[in-house]
Amino acid sequence: MRNTLKLAISLPKADYYKLEQIRKKLGFGRSAIIDKAIRFWLEYRERAELIKRYQEGYKKKPESVQEIKVFEQAYADAFKEEGLQ
Repeated sequence: MRNTLKLAISLPKADYYKLEQIRKKLGFGRSAIIDKAIRFWLEYRERAELIKRYQEGYKKKPESVQEIKVFEQAYADAFKEEGLQ
């Protein structure tokens, strides 16, 4: 038994033709290219939500001046060790 469902969609003609051109060039079937596009969009939304949560957390508890100085020194030391300074 397959773990898929069928879905009918409507697209503007211009988008359909662009999609057809791309999928043919890449050698994908219609279902595969739509699946890839949807997965890409879902992953983008998940990343955007994680970034939003990070930003909200940072606003609640940003680094202190002392922490920033420690990070800056660590970066400078790392660059020096790599001969990049």
